[in-house]
Amino acid sequence: MNIFFQELKRAREEKRVSLADIADRTLINIRHLEAIERGDTSILPETYVRAFIREYAAAIGLDGAETLRRFDETRRAEEETARPGERALPPPPAKHPTFSLEPATFMTPRMATIGVTVVVIAVAAVFAWNLFSTGTTAPVIEIPFQNVVKEQEDQSATAHPAPPPSPRRTDSLTLFASVSDTVWMTITVDSLPPREYIFHPGSKPSWRAGNRFLVTLGNAGAVSFALDKRQLGTLGRRGNVVRNVSLTRQTGAGR
Repeated sequence: MNIFFQELKRAREEKRVSLADIADRTLINIRHLEAIERGDTSILPETYVRAFIREYAAAIGLDGAETLRRFDETRRAEEETARPGERALPPPPAKHPTFSLEPATFMTPRMATIGVTVVVIAVAAVFAWNLFSTGTTAPVIEIPFQNVVKEQEDQSATAHPAPPPSPRRTDSLTLFASVSDTVWMTITVDSLPPREYIFHPGSKPSWRAGNRFLVTLGNAGAVSFALDKRQLGTLGRRGNVVRNVSLTRQTGAGR
């Protein structure tokens, strides 16, 4: 399996694409990309591994479907090598206890009732054993990459809950954004904790502050800003990362 991931890394290096470039294009955390190149897929659920490998391959110009096919074949061959000649043994036949319901000449009605109860309990126990001892393997369901990005967006919102609303001030600033492409963004309003977002094309978010906004973008050319009634435009070129851009009343856009 390590050979497969080494070939992926070699293909990326030959095309002179950095992990940061892939992270910007796919919105996959760079830590996960590094783990994939090491062959350390244990840090992600199975469905994430396949989605991330497909997007990684597409980002460096490889065929995503063909790369996944090679990944599956390599993993299957590795599993067969690790378990040579292993065969699944059928479960042992259930041994049902037998009881005679024919009353003996010495059996009292009370003893007959107890015997029937024991039979019922034994049959129920055997049924339950057969039901829960049969191993079933849940099928692997591949999650579309758009859903993975949505999950990351939800996790970011959970990790950075919205602060309680502050009283409206007469000297407040309003920052408007118009999004034309998928973009990762961090906004710091005044001295509040930074908020992290993933926006999709067509989004038009806005924020209010007393004195300053601090903006970091993963795809600078994908967002056009306006501060109150001043049009600021984009903060950089498409595909570029800009960090800690200060937007204030005095400077407008301190870039």
